Amino acid sequence: MGYKFDGKKYVTKGITDTLPPDVQLFLFMCVEIMHGKTAGQLDYLQVFKIDTTGEGDGRMLHIRHEQEQPDAKMDYVFPVDEEINCKVYIIDDIDHVTMLLAEEY
Repeated sequence: MGYKFDGKKYVTKGITDTLPPDVQLFLFMCVEIMHGKTAGQLDYLQVFKIDTTGEGDGRMLHIRHEQEQPDAKMDYVFPVDEEINCKVYIIDDIDHVTMLLAEEY
């Protein structure tokens, strides 16, 4: 079964405290990109591993977006001002979509 991730979207306090709003929006957009890559076959659990490398003006944010069924992975890299290192889940439970830190699961 492919999930649509089109319900009302929520973020947890951990996400609000950890990720800037533009990164939150980008992660939701990544789910839409994955939807196209997998011909609409999205797993209910989307996983994002986020790491920052470099220092100062050379700081880069690396995002690995994965799902298990069907197996799919996408990588993104872009410059960032602040360091972010975390694992994020976006879960579709049909009625709503929730973005949370892995440790909040």
